[in-house]
Amino acid sequence: MKKLLLALLVFTSVLVISACSNDEEYINPDVLEVQLIPSRDAAVLNAERGPLEDLLEEELGMEVNVTIATDYNALIEGMASEQIHVGLLATTAYVLAHDEGAANVILKSLRYAVDDNGNLLTDEPLVSGYRSQLVVGADSGIETLDDLVGKRIAISSFTSTSGFVWPANLLADNDIDPENDVTWVNAGGHDNAILAIYNGDADAAFTFKDARTLLVGDYPNINEEIIFLQDTTLIPNDTISVIPNLDPDLVEDIKQAFLNIADDPEGAQIIDDIYSHKGYAEATDSEYDIVRTYLERQEDWDF
Repeated sequence: MKKLLLALLVFTSVLVISACSNDEEYINPDVLEVQLIPSRDAAVLNAERGPLEDLLEEELGMEVNVTIATDYNALIEGMASEQIHVGLLATTAYVLAHDEGAANVILKSLRYAVDDNGNLLTDEPLVSGYRSQLVVGADSGIETLDDLVGKRIAISSFTSTSGFVWPANLLADNDIDPENDVTWVNAGGHDNAILAIYNGDADAAFTFKDARTLLVGDYPNINEEIIFLQDTTLIPNDTISVIPNLDPDLVEDIKQAFLNIADDPEGAQIIDDIYSHKGYAEATDSEYDIVRTYLERQEDWDF
């Protein structure tokens, strides 16, 4: 794990001023650079970024450029170097970025809770946390966590909170060595992690609950072929974060822009298409302290 953290943190060597004494020290760009993390297939995200860009431009009254990061590390690097002003950062990526002075959370996403059959609980209030799920092939013979020993487990990324951080700690809590007892398959997206089982490239997968909904359109039998086994404890939702020295007035405008987009039917559909976000709420950094605890526990793992 030390190698992973060092690789991530090397990108944040640019010092970011977190407290500014006058307006001249704040960044107020002509073009707002917004970047998305590749938590699902990049081609899908690329098709959806244009509509989000248009809505943000309309809300902010300025030019906005929405791009897709090549990976989590690239987005952290972009914010640390101030080339990216706003990042839709997943939970763990946000903590790594914040703790190196590259990002401050302004909003957290809201979603519907999901039951064990993959059904959205649309009659219940939106929630600011989610769970990671363990899914396996219907004919895999895997029935318990102990059955994962010696198996190939697909994940979206080693910096994914629901794809790796929470699952690895779950295994460790159950006396399974996440470094030596299983083989991790980096599939590059939650949907791809599930497809790794479907295509025979993995025996199991950890994804956000329930990522199978991303594939139902193209694979109508996905819930029969890939079955839910169990989930983890609650994870704080992903973030909308900004670089620390972005102009405060612009930060407030960005915050309100995303809240307005979520309240508009057209905008709500766009953010749902991108990340299954159903809305946003204000967030504070302290809500992500549990992530720091989990990251500290796995410092001795070599991934």
